[in-house]
Amino acid sequence: MTRRLLPAGLIAVLAVAACGPVEPPATLPQGLSLQSGLVTRDPVIVIGQDVGEFFRAPQPGQPAAAARAIAELEWLAATIPTNPRWQTANATALTALAQARFEARRALGIPQSAPAQPVINGLAGAAFAIADNDRAELTRALPRALFTLGPEGTVAALAAPPAVPSAMLAMAGLAPGPQPRPPRR
Repeated sequence: MTRRLLPAGLIAVLAVAACGPVEPPATLPQGLSLQSGLVTRDPVIVIGQDVGEFFRAPQPGQPAAAARAIAELEWLAATIPTNPRWQTANATALTALAQARFEARRALGIPQSAPAQPVINGLAGAAFAIADNDRAELTRALPRALFTLGPEGTVAALAAPPAVPSAMLAMAGLAPGPQPRPPRR
């Protein structure tokens, strides 16, 4: 019987595949970011500025703005830890970002185990539906299986912006961008 050895690279790929499904990178729906026209800057910085601006002084009675900011916060929390450019980001900021995501999800009745993309899509869809005053679209955007408060309860929670104290700490720590890698010795 002849034995064949697998190349090390193939073994690594098979090992990763055996760990279960990997969630694809999160994306923001077109037009969600307030500054979506800026393409010359790092999107993490631009979106972080949007989120920081909202959470610096959240305004009650603006559920569409809250939905947009929390969708962007969700995107940051899903994107930064897997983005190679941001592997050297401030560790305290990354911890605060994960905490901010937890706080926002808890305030809106979103399960902590929910994948990021459906949460982002739901909140983005809600922001657009609220702006368009489209109740049918709002109901489709916020399915009760994911948004356990239901559409009306979620909009009510967004209208009285949820307290997400960790968001400002996270945005302040991420504002300088990724840190330079120390030189190799």
